[in-house]
Amino acid sequence: MKTLIILLCCVLSWGGSPAWAQARPLEKVTLQLKWLHQFQFAGYYAAQEMGFYREAGLEVDIREALPGSDPISLVLQGQAQYGVGTSSLLLRRKQGAPVVVLGVIFQHSPLVFLARGTPEISSVHDLTGRRVMIEPLSDELLAYLRQEGVKPESLSSLDHSFDPKDLLAGRVDAISAYITDEPYFLDKARFPYLTLTPRSAGIDFYGDNLFTTETELRLHPERARAFLEASLKGWRYAMSHPEEIADLIIRRYGVRHGRDYLLYEAKQMHPLIQPDLVELGYMNPGRWHHIAATYASLDMLPEDFSLEGFLYDPKPAPPLSTNMRLVLVALGALVLIFLGVALQIAQLNRRLRKSMADMTLAQARLRESESRLQQQATRDALTGLFNRRYLDETLELEIAQARRHGHPLSVVMLDLDHFKQVNDTYGHQAGDEVLKALGAMLQEDSREGDILCRYGGEEFCLVFPNMPPAAARARADAWRQRFAEREHRFGDFCFQVTFSAGLASFPEHGAHRDELIERADAALYRAKHQGRNRVEVAVQEADSGA
Repeated sequence: MKTLIILLCCVLSWGGSPAWAQARPLEKVTLQLKWLHQFQFAGYYAAQEMGFYREAGLEVDIREALPGSDPISLVLQGQAQYGVGTSSLLLRRKQGAPVVVLGVIFQHSPLVFLARGTPEISSVHDLTGRRVMIEPLSDELLAYLRQEGVKPESLSSLDHSFDPKDLLAGRVDAISAYITDEPYFLDKARFPYLTLTPRSAGIDFYGDNLFTTETELRLHPERARAFLEASLKGWRYAMSHPEEIADLIIRRYGVRHGRDYLLYEAKQMHPLIQPDLVELGYMNPGRWHHIAATYASLDMLPEDFSLEGFLYDPKPAPPLSTNMRLVLVALGALVLIFLGVALQIAQLNRRLRKSMADMTLAQARLRESESRLQQQATRDALTGLFNRRYLDETLELEIAQARRHGHPLSVVMLDLDHFKQVNDTYGHQAGDEVLKALGAMLQEDSREGDILCRYGGEEFCLVFPNMPPAAARARADAWRQRFAEREHRFGDFCFQVTFSAGLASFPEHGAHRDELIERADAALYRAKHQGRNRVEVAVQEADSGA
């Protein structure tokens, strides 16, 4: 018997401790949300319900925020270890707050202005002097106003009630809102309204960001890593099972707006999170630098604001051992001695100055390169118009907006006539000048919200939200006549170029992006076939090209 007990002990020690011996108490942490419980925070509820947090050794208390409260301050005060915040985390970092962004959930911020649908308000400039509610921590909306030349103090600002009924009742002219939230109630009431988004001014910030503090990362690095991984696992589950999570929110956190509202919110979140295109939690340091540069251009941050320590690094360099530190110190001392013997002070100073100059030049080139890459991501380098990638990301969203509000939307495919002859006769540089001239003409007469893209080569795609086909055709035809009369000079040559265009409109000619593009392209082909230098409109049936 004694021998058997000894063998059993050996087996246990060889195979590891049994499950009951390995179990340890869960670490308790708190996640501070930035608003009341709703689908906006679905991933954290899923991580809780599916046991992802428990598998990571965590017991998580998910706390909603009261209207007007500041989740960043609550985390900094130690009332929570983790929180959900906006890109204003950058501004708090500038003020000395030791906040660190762990990951990004919304690739595009849902924060917008919603204004009463009246003839007096057609752009953000018309908010001057009007009653506007702007919620706290809406710095990107303040940046939007300043970018458009609207001073925030020129608005008649009111405390935000967080109730869309104030807009419905006419007690206010515009409110800050989430595109995933308040439009549900306005649409349900059949209330006409205008959406003013910072993205129209090139301010494309990240949305809900999961953050913590430097103290939490220093004292509990493994806990922070485990919390982030379990949260992102929950988000992947939530975005794949929206109906299940909607029922969970109602069951666990009560009915505040109902299941239809939660599913509406889930649908609106999808193009902002883009879970099919971007890995959940992914954040691009270059994009954060662009956000910082936008703040800096509006005097909200200093230029070249350092992001060191602001973005979470899941794999920091391991600490050096005592022996390794001693070896490095010794090697450093030997190097200094060698340099002191081998080089004169004057030579060392000259090299140091040159090194610093080279570093300054390299940093300038690097900054010119966080800027060129950002521009190349959405803009065509030659014409300055949007590129095809931006069109693919935006057109479906514009169609969804038109479908929801019952507005028309027109798409024009435009192609230069005999452009190959221009290149062959006058050279490709002359052809490039023609393309730039066309891009400049289109930009001169465009409205705020129009999407002008170079689709490829000499082909362009123009998207006109809230414009019926008759008006879009008149605009395209006016451009066509104006461009046909223009003389292009290149060196000793003077020549003229025309273009043909095809137009398709939602909902008459198609309900989806590819369908509208195909119909407009078929109408363009018909314009080419019938003599060029003309604008053709798509027909209800599929174009045959005849």
